[in-house]
Amino acid sequence: MFDIRSLAKFGTAKRFSTDEIFFNEGDPGHELFILLTGRVAVLLNSIDGSQFKVAELGPGAFFGEMSLLELMPRSATILALEESIVIAVDQNNFVELISNQPELIFRIMKGMSSRMRQLNEELAGLKPGDEDEIPNEGDGETSTAASALGSVAQAAIIPEAAKKQYSLTASKGDETYTFDKDTLCPVCEKPFNVKMVRSSKLRLKGHEPDLRQLFVDFEPLWYMAYVCPNCYYANFNYEFKQVNAEIKGMVIKESEKLKKEFKISFSNPRKLNEVLNSFYLVLHILYLARKPDLSKIAKVWLRLSWLYADADDQEMHRMATEKALEAFKETYFNSSRNTSPDQEQRLALLLGELSMRIDLLEESAKFFRNAILRKGGNAQINRQAEDRIQELKALILAQESAAE
Repeated sequence: MFDIRSLAKFGTAKRFSTDEIFFNEGDPGHELFILLTGRVAVLLNSIDGSQFKVAELGPGAFFGEMSLLELMPRSATILALEESIVIAVDQNNFVELISNQPELIFRIMKGMSSRMRQLNEELAGLKPGDEDEIPNEGDGETSTAASALGSVAQAAIIPEAAKKQYSLTASKGDETYTFDKDTLCPVCEKPFNVKMVRSSKLRLKGHEPDLRQLFVDFEPLWYMAYVCPNCYYANFNYEFKQVNAEIKGMVIKESEKLKKEFKISFSNPRKLNEVLNSFYLVLHILYLARKPDLSKIAKVWLRLSWLYADADDQEMHRMATEKALEAFKETYFNSSRNTSPDQEQRLALLLGELSMRIDLLEESAKFFRNAILRKGGNAQINRQAEDRIQELKALILAQESAAE
């Protein structure tokens, strides 16, 4: 264990409440955290935007060293599972700290070695020829997906059909699962209040085939989009701090127009139309870039499809599904990704489910086959893909018989 009194000389003591986020994956960072008391979860973002826990850390553990040493964005999200006290050490104090506590260097090297070993194990799980299974630029599938880029990026942000009014409102019981907290907008640098989700209160009920997580008596989607009321910058909570100079400049330039077009104000309890409007603002912000990130755009459309499904609006559910599928296909065929075999499986499975949802059965079967990875793959995803392939075969045969 570290000498706490000595540590206090080289850093700043900080207290984090239960369910409070230290930082999100992808955020900029320049501090190393040493956990004195409490417990934290290490979370990674899945290919579909959901988060999953990969580790828990207790007193004496440290995190954030990669960003401190390499000046790179945070590689994971850290969530306080209980009230926690840490010492935050910045770059200016780090050299002096390790000269006084040399055992810290050994622990950092040990932690980095462990992470490298885990990465090597994941890479070893790739079966030979995996790269060849994804169609190259000469394949017909790729050409179709590539041509979708223009239609996706140039589509109207809010279709006329999306301007419907719904009577759905959030449950008053949502107050049990949320808490208020001030955050700083990374664009205008002004503070504002957000509703954060108490992750410790959530009880997972199950998963939909398209990887959607279902929780008992609560829907986190209603609180996923943060909107700065000062400049109207908007993004999902886990990516809110991740804004580049291009988007920042565009939001500042377009701020007044955004306020007139979207007019976002959350009621208590929230109304579905307010939530939908905030999601479309997130989309609008993403489309401000010269080269929109279609992987992020796909995740917004996917979540919109879930919200429309909850509202029992089949027309908008299908439209959002089609938009999500187009953007995810572009990500799948025409982008380079540094993802694990498990994540690649999830993306192929999701593409299969979305294709199946809008009756593209042959295309769906191809994606499900790509989702099956015998060596180093996720057994649960393998089973789901295999089951779906059998269902598709039966469905296709039934349709062919009916057509005769």
